[in-house]
Amino acid sequence: MTEISFNFLINLFFFLSFPFIGGYLAVKYKLSPLIGYILGGIIMGLFFSQRFSHDFLSNIAVLGLSILVFAIGMEVDFKSIKMFGKFVLWGGLIQLGASAILIFVLSVVFGFNLIESFFFGFAFALSSTAVVAKIIQDKGEESSFLGGITIGILILQDIALIPLIIIFSSFSKDASFINVSKSIILNSIKAGVLLVSVYFIGETIMPFMLDKVANISQEIFNLFIILFIVGSLALFSWLHISVLLAAFLAGILLNKTLEQEQVFSQIRTVRDLLAIVFFVTLGIGINLYFVFTHSLSILIFVLFLVLIKFLVVLILFLAFRFHTKTAFLIASYLFEVGEGAFIIIYQGLQSGVISSDSYNFAVSTVVITLLLTPFIINYNDKLYSIVRKFTKKFFPFIGKFISYKFDRESPNISILPYKNHVVICGYGRVGRYIGRALTLAKIPFVAVDYNLQIVKRARSQGVNIIYGDPTNIDILDYLEVDNASILISAIPNKKYQEQVVIGAKKLNPKIIIFTRVHRKEDQQRMRDLNVDVIIHPEFEASLSIIRKILLYKRFSKDDVKRKIKRLKIEHGIL
Repeated sequence: MTEISFNFLINLFFFLSFPFIGGYLAVKYKLSPLIGYILGGIIMGLFFSQRFSHDFLSNIAVLGLSILVFAIGMEVDFKSIKMFGKFVLWGGLIQLGASAILIFVLSVVFGFNLIESFFFGFAFALSSTAVVAKIIQDKGEESSFLGGITIGILILQDIALIPLIIIFSSFSKDASFINVSKSIILNSIKAGVLLVSVYFIGETIMPFMLDKVANISQEIFNLFIILFIVGSLALFSWLHISVLLAAFLAGILLNKTLEQEQVFSQIRTVRDLLAIVFFVTLGIGINLYFVFTHSLSILIFVLFLVLIKFLVVLILFLAFRFHTKTAFLIASYLFEVGEGAFIIIYQGLQSGVISSDSYNFAVSTVVITLLLTPFIINYNDKLYSIVRKFTKKFFPFIGKFISYKFDRESPNISILPYKNHVVICGYGRVGRYIGRALTLAKIPFVAVDYNLQIVKRARSQGVNIIYGDPTNIDILDYLEVDNASILISAIPNKKYQEQVVIGAKKLNPKIIIFTRVHRKEDQQRMRDLNVDVIIHPEFEASLSIIRKILLYKRFSKDDVKRKIKRLKIEHGIL
């Protein structure tokens, strides 16, 4: 009874080896690791699928999905939605609804039945929180306006999984329209009651219980978390409500507690492992013969799908009076299909309303869009420049319409005739503090930002600011950079900083430029562009902390200065 069979161990070895290799290669080539897991599963399914029973794969996939959805519930941050108000709430809802309708029509055109098209419409309207949020964080843009809007919409889509799971769990293969409608209404009522209960329990009972258990011991606390998750799943199963909905609500319950981070740290490893298993299972289930024989139709479908999602987001945020660059960049973050689609598609396959061929078509579509995501995002500014140049050259009337309708506003500011003024490019948190300091010092300045909401708020406070893209040399020329003494680039994006610096130096080679960098390796690039003052915020913050610590430890001021100077030399500032 103490021995483990050789077949079990070798099967487990194969099951973990392929996603390991696939994930390693994906990360090496700067792709999302889940792409590697799926491709590893596809290869494993091609050669070793007979080693794994259908029941084993099905059960392990549902378990992995449940933990994944539980983790999504724990990570939902409602503050991100409140922070940007209507742009996230209405923008996210309209984007989801409009995309779903258009993708539904596209699916019908491609020959899928109405139920499959309904599933695909909402599944493909979702974008990838896991992939996009990771890219935004790697670029250091999570606190920027662009990053905040994007992450807020992604979180809203995660929350939208609740009603979508309710709706799609109500479908079954032989159910009539009336029975499905009754099931949706019944499940919605149950879920509504449970949501109210979850809110009450999360606000009152759960914090008290977790605090009491956490004070006993770490081991008892961990066991209680497992007991809570299993109990929640059992309760929902007894109520005949989707286990995925149970996992999501259980995650939201724990989200509202002080022990959230501790709980998440405990389940992170299990979550990651079971999520890998789920994506491997998806790969094993893909029929490569079907994919190859339908590759042309899949690629054409992906092309139209990407265009639909991209244009919906672009048009929506242009309607919100966003700068065309901002709208374009948000669209480039949200064009792909996310991991939430796997949940919906898999539900359809399990309930029998999506055929195996349609499932293979759908999963292939999702994988291709995820493969495209890092490339589109990393080169989105170049793509924007190409599109603008193409429009100006071949459709000049559209280019002029865009420039004057969306990208420029009649400024009506008084400072432009001045000379030796300061130009602030970007009026977010950093630019706003600089502007306030210049105002107190009575130093004339003019600011520019391509976020219309920031411009309106600043102008209502009496700030001399215009709405425009500071990377556009025509805007810099309008700001009279050629007569300015100092230009401050307070834009967080490195590529945009470079464009501002190049444009400013072209107009005024003698202008003094201040800019910030977030990585040490970017300093040399700024020096090559003849930037006069380079600020590394993280390094400056660390120097401030070090200075206070050394003074607290009673080092002399001269000794502190020498040590700070030494650090600056090592960092390449002096």
